[in-house]
Amino acid sequence: MKPLLLTIIPVLLLATACGHKVQPTVEGRPAIRVQTLEAQLTRTPNIVEVAGTVQARRTATIAAKITATIREVTVQPGALVTNGQVLAQLDDRTWRAEYNRAKADYDRYHALQEKAAATPADVEAVLMRYRVAEAALSDCQLIAPFAGQVTTKSCDVGDLATPGQRLFTVAQATDFRLEVNVPERAAASVVFGQSISCVIEATSEKCVGQVDEVLPVADPATRTVLAKISLRCQKTLQSGMFGHAQLVLGERTALFVPQVAVHERGQLTYVFIAAAGKAQMRLVKPGASQLESVEILAGVQPGERLIISSEKEVSDGQPISF
Repeated sequence: MKPLLLTIIPVLLLATACGHKVQPTVEGRPAIRVQTLEAQLTRTPNIVEVAGTVQARRTATIAAKITATIREVTVQPGALVTNGQVLAQLDDRTWRAEYNRAKADYDRYHALQEKAAATPADVEAVLMRYRVAEAALSDCQLIAPFAGQVTTKSCDVGDLATPGQRLFTVAQATDFRLEVNVPERAAASVVFGQSISCVIEATSEKCVGQVDEVLPVADPATRTVLAKISLRCQKTLQSGMFGHAQLVLGERTALFVPQVAVHERGQLTYVFIAAAGKAQMRLVKPGASQLESVEILAGVQPGERLIISSEKEVSDGQPISF
């Protein structure tokens, strides 16, 4: 060990001779003035977040009622339509011919009835045939049942439409609800007319919603109850967006600290505690945020004093004064 010691001493002497000074340790630095706040437990609402999906309040599926070839498609997904606007036209040649025959027969039998040359039963049978042909002809036009937006289109010109086949979906473009599956244990806290805070992830908007529908039965597979919450958001919404409702289930005790006292570096979250005249860095586990406060789940005990501001940058072990 002696040769090594003799080697180090000249190096130190050389550094001193060249005018270089060894930086003082943290303990040797002067104290900096800080402001602290005592961490205290407070009563806060017990908020449970329930995920859900944004859906238009009014949605309609437009399906074919007759069998016919699609002759024309007039809209594409995303198009805004008015009430009664034609979305697609089916080939109506066969149905128009049937309508013309039925109408001619009805006109003829109606004239015979006035001359007492046809029985009421014959006239009624011809009338029913005429009404069926008239309805079938009108079904050759697929129209929007209300003003809204075309959200899906599953047909093209030349396709054969059959009864019950879904061709379009139209949804209202201005009135949306957040549909959430509420766990059974929290279902009792969701009632009709209740105001609930909702967050839409895509728009980063927090808005107030109102419960306007709660299913009276629970889903036995998921053990949840479906609730629909009307949204009053300022930003544009679309069906299918992800969001969540913040349900208040009583109160709980929690430790909240000012957001300015919480620091982040990479994946680490930490605060500085004032203890024995020094700043002590403490890793913490943050929880929910409320206004300008952050819940601390672990790392800080009630009664400890947190450094919330300082005249200079604070480091671990830094001497402090008040």
